[in-house]
Amino acid sequence: MQPSPPQILTIAFKSMNSTSNSASNTPPVESLPRAVYEKRCESFIRQAEALGVVERRFVRVRITTFLSAILLGVICLGNASVSFWWLLIPALVFAALVPLHNKCVEELQRCQRVLKFYQECISRIDGKWSDRSQCGSQFIDTNHPWVVDLDVFGQGSLFQLMTECRTGPGLKRLAAWMQSTASSTEIAIRQTRSSALKEELDLRESLAMVNDTVDWSTAEALLHEWVNAPPQRIPLWIRICSAAIGVIAIPVVTAVLMGWLPFSALVLLLILQSPLIMATRKQIHLVSSTMDSVDLALHQLAEVLVLFERHSFADPTLRDLQCRLSTDGAAASDSIRQLSSLTRWRNHALRNQFFAPIAWMGGLIVLLTDRLEHWRESHGSDVALWLDTTSEFEALVSVAAFRFEHPDYANPTVIDDHPIYDAQQLGHPLLAQAECIRNDVKLSAERPLMLISGSNMSGKSTLLRSVGTNLILTFCGACVNAASLRTYPFQLATAMRISDSLQEGRSLFFSVVQRLKAVVDLTLKERTVLFLLDEILNGTNSHDRRRGAEAVIRSLVDRGGLGIVTTHDLALTQIVDSMNGRAVNKHFEDTITDGKMLFDYQLRDGVVQRSNALELMRMLGLDV
Repeated sequence: MQPSPPQILTIAFKSMNSTSNSASNTPPVESLPRAVYEKRCESFIRQAEALGVVERRFVRVRITTFLSAILLGVICLGNASVSFWWLLIPALVFAALVPLHNKCVEELQRCQRVLKFYQECISRIDGKWSDRSQCGSQFIDTNHPWVVDLDVFGQGSLFQLMTECRTGPGLKRLAAWMQSTASSTEIAIRQTRSSALKEELDLRESLAMVNDTVDWSTAEALLHEWVNAPPQRIPLWIRICSAAIGVIAIPVVTAVLMGWLPFSALVLLLILQSPLIMATRKQIHLVSSTMDSVDLALHQLAEVLVLFERHSFADPTLRDLQCRLSTDGAAASDSIRQLSSLTRWRNHALRNQFFAPIAWMGGLIVLLTDRLEHWRESHGSDVALWLDTTSEFEALVSVAAFRFEHPDYANPTVIDDHPIYDAQQLGHPLLAQAECIRNDVKLSAERPLMLISGSNMSGKSTLLRSVGTNLILTFCGACVNAASLRTYPFQLATAMRISDSLQEGRSLFFSVVQRLKAVVDLTLKERTVLFLLDEILNGTNSHDRRRGAEAVIRSLVDRGGLGIVTTHDLALTQIVDSMNGRAVNKHFEDTITDGKMLFDYQLRDGVVQRSNALELMRMLGLDV
């Protein structure tokens, strides 16, 4: 039996209300993030199924209504006694169903997007996140002290794992946190705020519904340039004249449409407005060129702003941040929406072939341009603060999501008074938990150097990256993959992934020395350096390597640096003997079992006693 339109409307409204109130009906946040995500997925699957049923009923009723209108029209044509006024009934029913059907489709699409968001969260917990679209490759800087070596950006990177940012400024802010050191005060604030946001799944869900395909590559710079330039209001006399002609245009257009005046009256209006438009053409062009590039970005920004403005935060530091989104009692989202609306009207006035003549005659081209200048005069100085605050919130949400999904990770303790890096059961955050082997690492002013020996593939480089990546997480205010971590807010410096350059005419050894020079130079700055050097001075003979490596290491330590150096050249381990107890040798081991090379990736005291290079060559079939 086909349901009646009133029944369908009742079903639709119930389903829509069910979807819109999903936050209150969804399960509370629990300790196990995967279980929470699965429960929310189940909830939205049920809602999507219910809305799908309603949507299909809408389609059937609309088709039935349309066919009824055709049949009634045929009857009216074949029978003169049947009035065509009867066609109003199906027409009105059809017209009433259209907006309701569209609303149902929108809710269904939203429900499907939310479901996809939670499914992606589950995949991220399961380690299947390397195909996410936002990998931060645009932030890669090959000259940065640690970005390339520690897989901060790009496919399979820390940024790709963490980000839930939607806007360009948000992505840039999170990237900046990963690219720069932070003071203990900054880290503490980020830790407090991200911890307070950790269980705000409804906020994360709403943020995930915002379109993230907007190109901010030029929009942000253009917007900053426009709002920071002095406003150029259109002269008052031009505005008055343009508005007066616009007022006159209303009865004139009406009279022309009614046939009371000739069409030439409209041409006269166009001619009267032309000198005013020509007098302001440069300003109109300047505003147009800027706003064309920022329109979509403004719309997205308004969507994100309203989420943070209307959310209820319990943490006082988050409320302080939220207060920055209002000026003189006016919400930033309302002001941005007003700017976006003015921009769209201006676009219609200039480019819509039907509306443009009306806008020309009514003086809207001039008046809208002046309204944009007035907006810049009133709110231009606030835009930088709004963008900064929005990006801060987005970055914090990303860090909070990481905290929520890693309840077994530790909150690092940041110490300002003396340099130390003391980690218990430290692991790499980009490795799956089942594959992650943890080790203890301790560096201090009393023993600032750890030299790690071991065979190829034994885990030396992974340990270095574990130390550096968890320090980056600390900078962001995130939790770390360790049982505990006490650390100073170091200046991080690495020399790990180094290659020659045919285009620049650099040999491998030259590239290595150049990178080491950059690491040493960082020790001249105020902040203590934590250096991570992998296979130091690889690319030259063993004699020069030992002498050069010892000189570099002594220079780093004498300048107050702490760090780890790895090598498979056992001659370099003798450096420790000359460091008067300020250095320690550690190593990784491997075993050969049934022709297979096995590693346990456990850090041990002392120097490794054997190398696997020859055995590896034999296993690959080389006669050695």
